[in-house]
Amino acid sequence: MKQLPLIFILLFTLTGSFAQTSYYKGEWTTKNKCDLFTGIFKIDIKKDGTANAELLWIYQATDSSNQELVNLYKGKKGKSGIEYATGNFSANTNDLYFEGKEKDDPNVILGVDKYHLKLAANKQAIYGYTETGGTNQGLLYAAKMNEATGKKEFLTAKAKVKK
Repeated sequence: MKQLPLIFILLFTLTGSFAQTSYYKGEWTTKNKCDLFTGIFKIDIKKDGTANAELLWIYQATDSSNQELVNLYKGKKGKSGIEYATGNFSANTNDLYFEGKEKDDPNVILGVDKYHLKLAANKQAIYGYTETGGTNQGLLYAAKMNEATGKKEFLTAKAKVKK
């Protein structure tokens, strides 16, 4: 009988452990084009399924056949910005859905997207597609980082955007 309170404490701790912050590193590209952004992502998932993301994007390349994009991104390779997104996570299906809400974009390289993602069963990767106004579907893939390394890299990169 004395073990009963200990069991309740253990169960409460385990059910509360679902809320988590994870860091991922990956890239976004478009099908059949040379558009490429790399990124470090901080994703917070709460017990109730709500989720927040800070998506730190670094511009790498754009489709050279689109002169408007070439002009927009000229001289900006390696520049970064942060997109802030909110959404939800389904533990039953491992689906993540985010919508970009705002951004820190001193280099004028970002838009805000909708993200339709899947968390891998082993929770070591996220992948899926993005959309802007129902078009411009991009592909995203990111691998989970070690928490300490991910946090350090994310905060270092974020400080560069904020200065």
